[in-house]
Amino acid sequence: MSLLALVSWDPVLTGYLAVLLAVLTLCGGVYLLLATNLGVRLGFLVAWTGFWGWTLIMGIIWWFFGIGWVGHGPAWEVTHVSTNPKAVPIELVQELDNDVADSPGAGWEVVIEADARATADAAVVCSDIDPRRLEAVNTCLFSAATDYRVHRVMRVGGERYRPLGIPDNTITQYFIPSRGRPHYAAVQLQPYKPSLDVDPNKLGDDGKVVLPIVELDAAAPMYTVVMVRDQGNLRLRPALVAIFSGLVFGLGCYHLHRRDQALWAVRDAAGS
Repeated sequence: MSLLALVSWDPVLTGYLAVLLAVLTLCGGVYLLLATNLGVRLGFLVAWTGFWGWTLIMGIIWWFFGIGWVGHGPAWEVTHVSTNPKAVPIELVQELDNDVADSPGAGWEVVIEADARATADAAVVCSDIDPRRLEAVNTCLFSAATDYRVHRVMRVGGERYRPLGIPDNTITQYFIPSRGRPHYAAVQLQPYKPSLDVDPNKLGDDGKVVLPIVELDAAAPMYTVVMVRDQGNLRLRPALVAIFSGLVFGLGCYHLHRRDQALWAVRDAAGS
């Protein structure tokens, strides 16, 4: 009774048992049917080969469309947080400066890149209990995203191309992978002045509590968060599944063919 209560309570265990029972029912049912008609050993070989043939087709579909059991997708990865872009060992970043009034050069363009800004926020904002604060070198500059102003988000590079001048069309985008030039993003931000506490006894002419005005600290340094685009490995796992399934499926087909050849040789010898 306690075992049934454990299974009904734990959703993870219930999911594992459901998958296990489904595999035993479907695969076991097919093997049982083949074993009663072809024999135990031959039925297992046919069921085994058919299973890996099915996974081969599934892996190919996953591989082409980037679905199923995939790896991690493209994401921004913070490489440097510096007050001097000239000191960053990336040539394109060294072309930047801390004067946000001027437009960036060297191919940089100011964009609205929500994921790049979110990655920069996650890199420089650390709570008081964040384990990164215990590290000797960290980027924990602020305690909240409201402690600073993001002046601009910029990016450069990332152009896609295919070798040998191969055009980009529906066929090549599936069978011939494109290459990407280095893709960088930079977020420039500056802290505010320490805000005063709200005094509930200080009221304005309209009778409402006067809130302190948040001012930018012009004397504070300008921080530049440099990021590089990680293209990820979205199709790596499906590719490995398809390749491994193809090898095992081919091995099973080879053994079935060798068995047929042996059977044909016995029939020819008996006929002669």
